[in-house]
Amino acid sequence: LTNSPTITSPALMTGVGVILGTAAYMSPEQAKGRAADKRSDVWAFGCVLYEMLTGTRAFRGAEVADTLAAVLTCEPDWSSLPPTTPLSICTLLRRCLTKDRKRRLDSAADARLEIDDALRSPVASDQSIHAAAPRLRNALWRMALAAAAVVLVGFGAGYAAWTLKPATPRAVTRFAITLAAGDGWNNAGGRHLLALSPDGTRVAYAANNRLYLQALDQLDAVAATTPTGNNFGAARNPAFSPDGRWVAFWEGGQLKKVSVSGGPPVTVFASDAPDFGTSWSADNTLLIGRGPAGIWRVSGNGGTPELVIAVDPGQRAHGPQLLPDGRTVLFTLARTANWNDAEIVVQSLDSGVRQTLITGGTDGRYLPTGHLVYTLGGTVLAVSFDPTSLTVKGSPVPLLEGVWQAPTARGRTGAAHFAVSPEGTLAYISSAGVTAARRTLAWVDREGREEAIAAPPRAYIYARLAPDGTRLALDIQEDDEDRNIWVWALPNGPLTRLTFEPAADRQPVWTPDSQRLIFSSDRNGVANLFWQAANGTGTAERLIQSDNSMFAQTMSPDGKRLVFREIVSGNIDLMILDAGNGQLDTLLPSSSRKPTPLLQTSFTEENAEVSPDGQWLAYQANSSGAVEVYVRPFPQVAGGRWLVSTGGGTEPLWARNGRELFYRARTGAVMRVPITPGSAWTAGTPTQLIEARAYALGTYRTYDVSPDGKRFLMIKNPEALAQTSTAPRIIVVQNWIEELKRLVPSN
Repeated sequence: LTNSPTITSPALMTGVGVILGTAAYMSPEQAKGRAADKRSDVWAFGCVLYEMLTGTRAFRGAEVADTLAAVLTCEPDWSSLPPTTPLSICTLLRRCLTKDRKRRLDSAADARLEIDDALRSPVASDQSIHAAAPRLRNALWRMALAAAAVVLVGFGAGYAAWTLKPATPRAVTRFAITLAAGDGWNNAGGRHLLALSPDGTRVAYAANNRLYLQALDQLDAVAATTPTGNNFGAARNPAFSPDGRWVAFWEGGQLKKVSVSGGPPVTVFASDAPDFGTSWSADNTLLIGRGPAGIWRVSGNGGTPELVIAVDPGQRAHGPQLLPDGRTVLFTLARTANWNDAEIVVQSLDSGVRQTLITGGTDGRYLPTGHLVYTLGGTVLAVSFDPTSLTVKGSPVPLLEGVWQAPTARGRTGAAHFAVSPEGTLAYISSAGVTAARRTLAWVDREGREEAIAAPPRAYIYARLAPDGTRLALDIQEDDEDRNIWVWALPNGPLTRLTFEPAADRQPVWTPDSQRLIFSSDRNGVANLFWQAANGTGTAERLIQSDNSMFAQTMSPDGKRLVFREIVSGNIDLMILDAGNGQLDTLLPSSSRKPTPLLQTSFTEENAEVSPDGQWLAYQANSSGAVEVYVRPFPQVAGGRWLVSTGGGTEPLWARNGRELFYRARTGAVMRVPITPGSAWTAGTPTQLIEARAYALGTYRTYDVSPDGKRFLMIKNPEALAQTSTAPRIIVVQNWIEELKRLVPSN
């Protein structure tokens, strides 16, 4: 008994995380305190058979801890097996005692067949391996195998009785993974933000401009990637590999994968095309929805992607998934501007025949229980589905409300932030934690005194003060609307909506004469640059036509040069549109306008601002590893570079007289740098001007300065918001599949 220590525990402590059993026969998963299944019994049988054949334990140790360590890290001494042991039995033992239970023998019945075959034809087995083996040793292994066969009869009968008895539904349990204070989701909901491992034990989620892995038996998440420095190119669309060892994700225009056990990400391929959902199929291929570009496929090991399903002009494909037959793809097809009006369809890779399953819904998923789940307006619905006949049975049943769904209008992806693992765990992001904040606008003077601006509380994202100081251009995101450009007349309004397209119109920049607003809009599928009269007359005109995403940054004081940021293959660079001796409106039509690179490197450069005298360009970049503020000559940027910020900095802004440069510190405080005008760059030491309070920070500049430089326009979060709002969280429902089968029978 001292050589076979048994770990015991009170009856109430039999859950996951508690180690129970006889140490020498415990499987690796039991030694780790994880859930056991029939493959754990196969491991124990392998230990018994090894001991019967060799007379020694497969895993030994002086103490219980030593024995468990041997189970987790050591291999049995295979040389101790009798030399006459048939090769088939040696293979059987190795398959019973592999530490990865996914590769372990699945059934005791298979073990019985191997033993029966070895007993029926021992001579052939012996002669093929050890032709001269002694007969006595022959007899010994036969006796051991015969005894093992008896053990398996009892094991098989007990297992059959256990498996054939009426199944008891597993208990459904719910808990939340809550992000820390100040944490936020990546990409504002436009792409998938979480995934579940196939065994339901691990969640991957995208927050704080990086990817995290959360094991459900651990308290803390582990960062799998480093922050990208900007939200647009941050990690998104995670997808686990079929064996659960890798997570694929998009970051900065590249499809990457990272091991769940750690290590740097590996690039699968780079692409400028949009990513509209990714899944990793059992054949080790990745299916990628690319909106108007259709559905593509690439090997999980990397390579050149190929188009497998095309869509018609005006249509967009989202969230492809390969069905069990390996030749049919399930995906969401949008034919109109609204993803809630989309269709869940299937299409054969062989014939190309497409069939509509559901009309009115998005982000469809097939589950191995014989169900199809999808979302409509933040509600998850399910319907019985036969993947063989490709038919839906019955009517959809609402199962879950309050799931965060991306805005459904044109330019978005149709994503809903939920995931279901094949073994039956559900995870979703609660929409309660992502309600658009009702912010206010305020003037803040150099002593920190606030004066409220009368504009009503709204979900203000960015604000820009007109050069003449009379109006504010506002980028507003509502809970159930797209982002649009609005204008507030100072001091008392009104608030007037400028853009009305069902698209994301965002990040306005004034022309120097205060007559027009330049903004980015994805109304034609890709975020390109448009401008429109600020008084609302006329229509918006496209400034540049490109397949790349573009966002306006700043204009030169003479109105001849527009600087914008462009995203190409994941890189964010500064480009310039130069009108030469004329103005931008002389460059017609838009297709003939040819921008040129202004600052193009392997790093991220953004938030550019041209100085009031037109000689200098301030911007932020991550070339040092941290994001800092720099200054270069303008428009010829090759004449030098000077670091302005200390300890990190973003969102540079010039005073209108050119004698000061402001920026935001990492804390959110507004910093001031004195500037000496002249042909040579001369700057003083940064000092804090306005302390960090509940003032909004963003990927782009969220504040402005008055023409006289005496006060600053700030977007302010309500103080109560930080104290009482629901923190971002993931809801996990283990054994959710039991609820699904009860509410939506699959036959």
